Amino acid sequence: VKRCVHVVLCFSPVGDAFRTRLRMFPSLVTCCSIDWFSEWPPDALYSVAHQQMTVEDLGLGDKLDFYLQMFSDVHKSVESASDSFYQELQRKCYAT
Repeated sequence: VKRCVHVVLCFSPVGDAFRTRLRMFPSLVTCCSIDWFSEWPPDALYSVAHQQMTVEDLGLGDKLDFYLQMFSDVHKSVESASDSFYQELQRKCYAT
């Protein structure tokens, strides 16, 4: 029975809790297969960028929205390039 036991753990990668758990239990990374279930939607990427870019005043003023959208667009373009890379060379490349 022990050889056939499979355990599935699901964690949200958002926030400090996930990072803390990985530090406390390094085997979560070294002895496990990590599978990201889905791509991030553009509005979620925008929201994370907004949260990180407004922690302190960076002096961006009215250009803040442009940069927030740019972060989302760059991430999506990297995902697209990663898909092309996989199609051509059959090697996975993950964008986080």
